Amino acid sequence: MELIIDDYRHGDIKDIYESLLFSLVKRFTRNPHLLMMVVGLFGGLFYMLVVRRFAQDKRMRYSLPMVILMAFMVMESNIPLLGGIRNFSAFPLFVYSLIRVMIDGRKWWIVGLMLTPLIHFGYIIAVAATMVIWVFKIPSRLLHYMAVLACVASIFLDTSSYAGAVGLFVDAVDNDSVASRVSNYGSQDTDIHFNRSLTTQLTRLNNQISALFISIFLIYVRYNRFTLKVTDYTDRVYRLLLYYLFFSFSLISFSVVGQRFVYIAMVLLYLYMFNIYQDNSSSAIRGFISLMPMVYMLHIAWTIYNCYSVTGGAIYYMPLPLLLL
Repeated sequence: MELIIDDYRHGDIKDIYESLLFSLVKRFTRNPHLLMMVVGLFGGLFYMLVVRRFAQDKRMRYSLPMVILMAFMVMESNIPLLGGIRNFSAFPLFVYSLIRVMIDGRKWWIVGLMLTPLIHFGYIIAVAATMVIWVFKIPSRLLHYMAVLACVASIFLDTSSYAGAVGLFVDAVDNDSVASRVSNYGSQDTDIHFNRSLTTQLTRLNNQISALFISIFLIYVRYNRFTLKVTDYTDRVYRLLLYYLFFSFSLISFSVVGQRFVYIAMVLLYLYMFNIYQDNSSSAIRGFISLMPMVYMLHIAWTIYNCYSVTGGAIYYMPLPLLLL
């Protein structure tokens, strides 16, 4: 364990969660199923807290749109979709901490945000982005245009669009391991390799459809801002949603790694829709939510296929978070 911490201090490894986890579990057992159980307990605990926090906003009896949003919330956390142990563990901790800090005003949860780069180094970008919106009060109108522009632009961007930014990052970073990893993800060969994957092709098609759907939804909300009933709480969720849509869709087309931040924005989208629908249940918000199973049918089908056909129901049981409410 001391060697792992020393390697982290010297920059030989980017994060310490996975190595420490393996080291600790190995002291008691070498059974990989028990290792995955520990991972599932950690990630599942925090995602259960996310789902429970989501359900706490319920102010009326469950209707079909609310059930749809709850189903999407549960579906967003699964190992095949999130891409492995580190992201499966960092994602729910980051999302729950983000909601508690930025929406609920529980500032001590900033500790949770700061811990996520130790679990997955990539979350240092998300933490830095959160600090920006925490320190600077960006006008909602500007956030709206930023989010819509990022969504529309993501339809046309690919990995080569980030070549200049990758070059600047590699030159600025002092750690050879991190610089090499970023350079590798931004290379044309890596992009060609990933583009051969059916998963990557379907994910990018789903992202393009999602970007169009979200853009139309945001334009509707903005156009009807004087007729829709919006509470101060819902407005806080809305501002955070706009910012993370801008942040995540600006990176979504960068190789396969930009995808991980979109799930943060999607959870915030479900939370926002859940709240604004309850105050405007007879508006077109209901229609937008009811369309989501069709809009995201590729996402739903691929998630079910990965979790139940490839991974197997014996390893992963997706509806469990609902049963724990």
